[in-house]
Amino acid sequence: MRKQKVQSELFLVAEIPEAHDNPARVVGTVMAGYDGHRGWLYYLASTPELRGSGIGRGLVAEAERLLLEMGCPKVQLMVRRDNEAALDFSDQLGYERFDVANTGKRLISDEA
Repeated sequence: MRKQKVQSELFLVAEIPEAHDNPARVVGTVMAGYDGHRGWLYYLASTPELRGSGIGRGLVAEAERLLLEMGCPKVQLMVRRDNEAALDFSDQLGYERFDVANTGKRLISDEA
């Protein structure tokens, strides 16, 4: 995974630890970055059956803490325009919606 080579401390994973006969399992993730101007949060997710339990909030709070520690003055959370549940969640966290268009260009293919 590319993120492990660049600011790997900003790739956060929430897990439920192993207990009894149940193995540990990943229940949430967020990937953050800081470019010296602003921080970014990408790929915030939690397992559907545990949504509303604070996993997403905890991941965002920890990512924000780490970014602030790096001197990051502002942060933006990338959410797909049609993902109303995620947009509503970001509203609850105090994130402001912007009317901007993102463009992108792939430099390296993910195909093997």
